[in-house]
Amino acid sequence: MSDAKPAPEKRTVVKEIQVAAPVEAVWKALTDGTELARWFPLEATVEPGVGGKVRLSWGPEFEATSPLTIWEPNKRMGWESATPSGNPLSMEFSVQARGGKTLVLVTQSGFSSGSEWDEEFFDSTDYGWGFMLFNLREYLERHAEQPRLVAWPRVQAEMAREAIYEKLAGSGGIFAEGALGKLREGATYSLRTSTGEVWSGRVAFIMPPRGFCVTVDSLNGALAWLTIEGAGGTFEAQLWFSTYGLPQERVTELETRWKAEFQKILQA
Repeated sequence: MSDAKPAPEKRTVVKEIQVAAPVEAVWKALTDGTELARWFPLEATVEPGVGGKVRLSWGPEFEATSPLTIWEPNKRMGWESATPSGNPLSMEFSVQARGGKTLVLVTQSGFSSGSEWDEEFFDSTDYGWGFMLFNLREYLERHAEQPRLVAWPRVQAEMAREAIYEKLAGSGGIFAEGALGKLREGATYSLRTSTGEVWSGRVAFIMPPRGFCVTVDSLNGALAWLTIEGAGGTFEAQLWFSTYGLPQERVTELETRWKAEFQKILQA
Protein backbone atom coordinates (compact mmCIF):
# COMPACT_ATOMS: atom_id res chain seq x y z
CA MET A 1 0.00 0.00 0.00
CA SER A 2 1.14 3.51 -0.73
CA ASP A 3 1.73 5.88 2.17
CA ALA A 4 1.38 8.90 -0.11
CA LYS A 5 -0.99 11.52 1.23
CA PRO A 6 -3.83 12.65 -1.02
CA ALA A 7 -3.34 15.99 -2.73
CA PRO A 8 -4.98 18.90 -0.87
CA GLU A 9 -8.49 19.66 -2.07
CA LYS A 10 -8.87 22.74 -4.28
CA ARG A 11 -11.80 24.99 -3.50
CA THR A 12 -13.77 27.72 -5.26
CA VAL A 13 -15.49 30.90 -4.12
CA VAL A 14 -18.72 31.58 -6.02
CA LYS A 15 -20.75 34.73 -5.37
CA GLU A 16 -23.54 36.49 -7.22
CA ILE A 17 -25.56 39.66 -6.92
CA GLN A 18 -28.25 41.43 -8.93
CA VAL A 19 -27.70 45.10 -9.72
CA ALA A 20 -30.36 47.55 -10.93
CA ALA A 21 -28.21 48.88 -13.76
CA PRO A 22 -27.74 48.04 -17.46
CA VAL A 23 -25.26 45.34 -18.45
CA GLU A 24 -23.08 47.95 -20.14
CA ALA A 25 -22.79 50.02 -16.94
CA VAL A 26 -21.93 46.96 -14.87
CA TRP A 27 -19.38 45.80 -17.44
CA LYS A 28 -17.70 49.21 -17.32
CA ALA A 29 -17.59 49.05 -13.51
CA LEU A 30 -15.80 45.69 -13.77
CA THR A 31 -13.36 46.55 -16.55
CA ASP A 32 -12.49 50.26 -16.36
CA GLY A 33 -9.69 51.22 -13.95
CA THR A 34 -11.37 54.40 -12.73
CA GLU A 35 -14.67 52.61 -12.19
CA LEU A 36 -13.03 49.64 -10.40
CA ALA A 37 -11.51 52.01 -7.83
CA ARG A 38 -15.00 53.31 -7.01
CA TRP A 39 -16.07 49.99 -5.45
CA PHE A 40 -13.18 47.48 -5.31
CA PRO A 41 -9.46 48.40 -4.85
CA LEU A 42 -7.97 51.77 -3.96
CA GLU A 43 -6.36 52.02 -7.40
CA ALA A 44 -6.71 50.05 -10.63
CA THR A 45 -5.62 50.03 -14.26
CA VAL A 46 -6.84 47.75 -17.04
CA GLU A 47 -5.28 46.98 -20.43
CA PRO A 48 -8.33 45.39 -22.14
CA GLY A 49 -8.39 42.18 -24.15
CA VAL A 50 -6.89 38.73 -23.80
CA GLY A 51 -3.17 39.22 -23.22
CA GLY A 52 -3.82 42.54 -21.51
CA LYS A 53 -3.35 43.16 -17.81
CA VAL A 54 -5.29 44.22 -14.74
CA ARG A 55 -3.51 45.94 -11.87
CA LEU A 56 -5.23 46.15 -8.48
CA SER A 57 -3.77 47.97 -5.49
CA TRP A 58 -4.73 48.40 -1.86
CA GLY A 59 -1.38 50.04 -1.13
CA PRO A 60 2.23 48.77 -1.55
CA GLU A 61 1.60 45.72 0.67
CA PHE A 62 -1.38 44.51 -1.35
CA GLU A 63 -0.73 45.09 -5.03
CA ALA A 64 -0.72 42.73 -8.00
CA THR A 65 -0.70 42.83 -11.80
CA SER A 66 -2.34 39.84 -13.50
CA PRO A 67 -2.67 38.76 -17.16
CA LEU A 68 -6.17 38.79 -18.63
CA THR A 69 -7.17 35.37 -19.93
CA ILE A 70 -10.86 35.99 -20.70
CA TRP A 71 -12.34 39.04 -22.43
CA GLU A 72 -15.82 38.89 -23.94
CA PRO A 73 -17.27 42.43 -23.80
CA ASN A 74 -20.52 42.71 -21.84
CA LYS A 75 -20.30 38.98 -21.03
CA ARG A 76 -17.16 37.66 -19.31
CA MET A 77 -13.69 38.69 -18.21
CA GLY A 78 -11.06 36.97 -16.13
CA TRP A 79 -7.42 36.78 -15.11
CA GLU A 80 -4.82 34.51 -13.53
CA SER A 81 -3.15 35.34 -10.22
CA ALA A 82 -1.63 33.46 -7.27
CA THR A 83 -2.22 32.82 -3.57
CA PRO A 84 0.28 34.23 -1.02
CA SER A 85 1.98 30.81 -1.09
CA GLY A 86 2.31 30.93 -4.89
CA ASN A 87 -0.48 28.54 -5.91
CA PRO A 88 -2.33 29.61 -9.09
CA LEU A 89 -5.76 31.25 -8.80
CA SER A 90 -8.29 31.88 -11.56
CA MET A 91 -10.66 34.85 -11.37
CA GLU A 92 -13.75 35.32 -13.54
CA PHE A 93 -16.61 37.82 -13.70
CA SER A 94 -19.68 37.20 -15.84
CA VAL A 95 -22.67 39.47 -16.42
CA GLN A 96 -26.08 38.89 -17.96
CA ALA A 97 -29.38 40.73 -18.13
CA ARG A 98 -32.07 39.32 -15.88
CA GLY A 99 -35.53 40.79 -15.29
CA GLY A 100 -34.55 44.40 -15.88
CA LYS A 101 -31.40 44.05 -13.74
CA THR A 102 -27.92 42.65 -14.29
CA LEU A 103 -26.76 39.43 -12.65
CA VAL A 104 -23.09 39.51 -11.68
CA LEU A 105 -21.38 36.18 -11.01
CA VAL A 106 -17.91 35.96 -9.43
CA THR A 107 -15.96 32.71 -9.56
CA GLN A 108 -12.51 32.49 -7.97
CA SER A 109 -10.95 29.03 -8.04
CA GLY A 110 -7.76 27.26 -7.01
CA PHE A 111 -7.75 27.77 -3.23
CA SER A 112 -5.74 25.18 -1.31
CA SER A 113 -6.95 23.53 1.88
CA GLY A 114 -5.29 22.00 4.90
CA SER A 115 -3.20 24.61 6.72
CA GLU A 116 -4.54 27.32 9.02
CA TRP A 117 -3.39 29.99 6.58
CA ASP A 118 -5.05 28.23 3.64
CA GLU A 119 -8.32 28.14 5.57
CA GLU A 120 -8.00 31.79 6.57
CA PHE A 121 -7.23 32.93 3.02
CA PHE A 122 -10.27 31.10 1.65
CA ASP A 123 -12.63 32.29 4.40
CA SER A 124 -11.34 35.86 4.22
CA THR A 125 -11.74 35.94 0.43
CA ASP A 126 -15.24 34.50 0.62
CA TYR A 127 -16.24 37.07 3.25
CA GLY A 128 -14.53 39.90 1.38
CA TRP A 129 -16.39 39.24 -1.87
CA GLY A 130 -19.65 39.55 0.05
CA PHE A 131 -18.70 43.11 0.89
CA MET A 132 -17.16 44.03 -2.46
CA LEU A 133 -20.21 42.94 -4.44
CA PHE A 134 -22.50 44.82 -2.05
CA ASN A 135 -20.28 47.87 -2.60
CA LEU A 136 -20.57 47.37 -6.39
CA ARG A 137 -24.36 47.43 -6.13
CA GLU A 138 -24.40 50.44 -3.80
CA TYR A 139 -22.06 52.33 -6.11
CA LEU A 140 -24.06 51.70 -9.28
CA GLU A 141 -27.51 52.10 -7.72
CA ARG A 142 -26.85 55.04 -5.35
CA HIS A 143 -23.55 56.74 -6.25
CA ALA A 144 -23.02 56.13 -9.97
CA GLU A 145 -20.13 58.09 -11.53
CA GLN A 146 -19.15 59.58 -8.15
CA PRO A 147 -15.51 59.22 -7.07
CA ARG A 148 -14.91 57.24 -3.89
CA LEU A 149 -12.69 58.11 -0.92
CA VAL A 150 -11.75 55.36 1.53
CA ALA A 151 -10.94 55.58 5.23
CA TRP A 152 -9.26 52.38 6.41
CA PRO A 153 -8.26 52.37 10.11
CA ARG A 154 -6.45 49.15 11.10
CA VAL A 155 -5.23 47.95 14.49
CA GLN A 156 -3.39 44.73 15.33
CA ALA A 157 -4.35 42.64 18.36
CA GLU A 158 -2.87 39.47 19.78
CA MET A 159 -6.06 37.77 20.90
CA ALA A 160 -8.56 35.38 19.36
CA ARG A 161 -10.85 36.65 16.61
CA GLU A 162 -13.86 35.87 18.82
CA ALA A 163 -12.45 38.04 21.61
CA ILE A 164 -11.77 40.93 19.24
CA TYR A 165 -15.28 40.71 17.82
CA GLU A 166 -16.77 40.64 21.33
CA LYS A 167 -14.86 43.78 22.26
CA LEU A 168 -15.76 45.68 19.09
CA ALA A 169 -19.35 44.56 18.67
CA GLY A 170 -20.30 44.08 22.32
CA SER A 171 -21.11 46.55 25.08
CA GLY A 172 -18.45 49.24 25.22
CA GLY A 173 -17.46 48.60 21.59
CA ILE A 174 -18.11 50.50 18.36
CA PHE A 175 -21.69 51.23 19.41
CA ALA A 176 -22.46 52.58 22.85
CA GLU A 177 -25.39 50.16 23.18
CA GLY A 178 -23.46 47.30 21.59
CA ALA A 179 -24.13 45.79 18.18
CA LEU A 180 -24.61 42.20 19.32
CA GLY A 181 -28.31 41.41 19.21
CA LYS A 182 -29.21 44.82 17.76
CA LEU A 183 -28.13 44.42 14.12
CA ARG A 184 -30.33 42.28 11.87
CA GLU A 185 -29.29 41.52 8.31
CA GLY A 186 -31.42 43.44 5.81
CA ALA A 187 -33.07 45.56 8.52
CA THR A 188 -32.73 49.25 9.34
CA TYR A 189 -30.81 50.32 12.43
CA SER A 190 -30.05 53.44 14.46
CA LEU A 191 -27.32 53.33 17.10
CA ARG A 192 -25.08 55.81 18.91
CA THR A 193 -21.39 55.16 18.37
CA SER A 194 -18.72 55.17 21.06
CA THR A 195 -17.53 58.52 19.62
CA GLY A 196 -20.93 60.13 20.23
CA GLU A 197 -22.31 60.10 16.68
CA VAL A 198 -25.63 58.54 15.72
CA TRP A 199 -25.36 56.11 12.83
CA SER A 200 -28.47 54.94 11.04
CA GLY A 201 -29.10 53.13 7.79
CA ARG A 202 -29.38 49.51 6.66
CA VAL A 203 -27.55 46.37 7.74
CA ALA A 204 -25.99 44.81 4.64
CA PHE A 205 -24.86 41.67 6.46
CA ILE A 206 -23.61 40.45 9.83
CA MET A 207 -21.25 37.50 10.15
CA PRO A 208 -19.91 36.92 13.69
CA PRO A 209 -17.09 36.61 14.60
CA ARG A 210 -15.61 38.02 11.39
CA GLY A 211 -17.56 41.28 11.12
CA PHE A 212 -20.50 43.14 9.63
CA CYS A 213 -21.37 45.90 7.15
CA VAL A 214 -23.83 48.79 7.49
CA THR A 215 -24.71 51.88 5.51
CA VAL A 216 -24.35 55.22 7.31
CA ASP A 217 -26.86 57.89 6.33
CA SER A 218 -25.01 60.70 8.14
CA LEU A 219 -21.93 59.97 6.00
CA ASN A 220 -23.87 60.44 2.75
CA GLY A 221 -24.74 56.75 2.53
CA ALA A 222 -21.18 55.51 3.11
CA LEU A 223 -20.53 51.84 3.81
CA ALA A 224 -18.87 50.92 7.10
CA TRP A 225 -17.41 47.42 7.00
CA LEU A 226 -15.87 45.71 10.02
CA THR A 227 -13.53 42.83 9.23
CA ILE A 228 -11.09 40.92 11.44
CA GLU A 229 -8.26 39.36 9.43
CA GLY A 230 -5.40 37.04 10.36
CA ALA A 231 -4.46 33.66 11.77
CA GLY A 232 -2.01 32.10 14.20
CA GLY A 233 -3.02 34.25 17.16
CA THR A 234 -2.29 37.64 15.53
CA PHE A 235 -5.21 39.47 13.97
CA GLU A 236 -5.92 42.89 12.52
CA ALA A 237 -9.20 44.67 13.17
CA GLN A 238 -10.18 46.85 10.23
CA LEU A 239 -13.01 49.33 9.71
CA TRP A 240 -13.29 50.12 6.00
CA PHE A 241 -15.36 53.17 5.01
CA SER A 242 -16.39 53.53 1.35
CA THR A 243 -17.48 57.16 1.11
CA TYR A 244 -18.98 59.19 -1.73
CA GLY A 245 -19.37 62.97 -1.87
CA LEU A 246 -17.39 63.68 1.31
CA PRO A 247 -14.40 66.05 1.37
CA GLN A 248 -10.91 64.54 1.80
CA GLU A 249 -10.39 66.22 5.17
CA ARG A 250 -13.56 64.63 6.52
CA VAL A 251 -12.45 61.17 5.36
CA THR A 252 -8.94 61.66 6.79
CA GLU A 253 -10.44 62.70 10.13
CA LEU A 254 -12.71 59.65 10.05
CA GLU A 255 -9.72 57.32 9.69
CA THR A 256 -7.69 59.05 12.41
CA ARG A 257 -10.55 59.11 14.88
CA TRP A 258 -11.59 55.49 14.40
CA LYS A 259 -8.04 54.14 14.55
CA ALA A 260 -7.65 55.81 17.95
CA GLU A 261 -11.07 54.49 19.00
CA PHE A 262 -10.17 50.92 17.98
CA GLN A 263 -6.93 51.13 19.96
CA LYS A 264 -8.82 52.34 23.03
CA ILE A 265 -11.51 49.64 22.76
CA LEU A 266 -9.08 46.77 22.18
CA GLN A 267 -6.76 47.84 25.02
CA ALA A 268 -9.60 48.12 27.52
